[in-house]
Amino acid sequence: MAQGDLDILELSPQELLRDYEGVNACGKSSLAGARWAIADIEHACTAPMVRYGKLPFRETVAQYDTHLVWTPMMLAAEFSRSAPARDSEFSTSKTERGVFALKERHCADPVAEWDDSPEPPRGVHTPPLAKRPRIRGRVIVQFAANDPRCPQKWAYQEGIGCALLRKPQLVHDLVRATKERLGWNFPVSVKIRVDDDRSRTNELVTSAIAAGADFISVHGRTRHQSSEGYPVDPDAIAFAASCAKGAVPIVANGDIFTREEGEELRRKTGVEGVMSARGLLANPALFSGYAQTPVEAVQRFVRSSVSYGLIFPLFHRHVSYMLESRFTQRKDRTYFNSLASYAGVLDWLDQEGLLDPPQVTAISNGVAGI
Repeated sequence: MAQGDLDILELSPQELLRDYEGVNACGKSSLAGARWAIADIEHACTAPMVRYGKLPFRETVAQYDTHLVWTPMMLAAEFSRSAPARDSEFSTSKTERGVFALKERHCADPVAEWDDSPEPPRGVHTPPLAKRPRIRGRVIVQFAANDPRCPQKWAYQEGIGCALLRKPQLVHDLVRATKERLGWNFPVSVKIRVDDDRSRTNELVTSAIAAGADFISVHGRTRHQSSEGYPVDPDAIAFAASCAKGAVPIVANGDIFTREEGEELRRKTGVEGVMSARGLLANPALFSGYAQTPVEAVQRFVRSSVSYGLIFPLFHRHVSYMLESRFTQRKDRTYFNSLASYAGVLDWLDQEGLLDPPQVTAISNGVAGI
């Protein structure tokens, strides 16, 4: 290990959220390896994405002030039973987590928990440690079997995803079983959507915390509200955060397309972290204040995709999202979307001046191996 690496702190996600300001996350539009588990009923963070949270994308956003990143949503049954599924759905690298200098939060007096079960405290009561100038980001693994936030019909019909939103006891049992199996020091988070009936939101949040959840992500729409048709509800997120009574950190998710929107949602809801999904797909550098995807981010993503062998359909769609703001005419977008190979996309990027000349040869050699 290099001497510089000895100064980098490895903290759990809840420690990052609890002890530091301005945490961002990347999640679902839908560590040192897979060290974090999540019960996904649904900081800056990436929101968990059904397909788009593969390694090249996580590695890219982590270079631009995204401190927590989620893997794609995986089906627990397939993941546990199939080695090819595990290889396809989850891979990691030593370089995918960024290193950040975060401002330490000034903590108030700790809040007492109402859960008197005998498990050890979950790290929310300890005072902040000494100043930690360099902190490594975290990767969070999410499984669809436990995802109350996922609104997709197939998930609901299978009894997973949002079907769990009104089954707080089942969510409690899932979290508790995970903790008992993996140990009370193993971080487990829960992701939820808000409910029209706020008493149900309160019951879900308090049940998850009583079971041992270490932090909760809250999407500010109900199960029946689409991202395109309904704005996020900051008041509903703030209510969910109030239900936690300070026992665990809360991450707010929904309608973050600029850094300013992230900070505004953080201010309105009083949460510890904010999460973006669609916004980061369009601009992986949004949390660093970029108005559109910088050329260097496109280049990073292309290099990583070629290096890790990301399948072409995902690579193509990602690049299309990143370049959306650069397509000034409909015909340009239509032409780009018609490209049918890595070589075709790389040629187009090269012609548009989006690849450095030295990159072109190296990347083209890598493409030959995909």
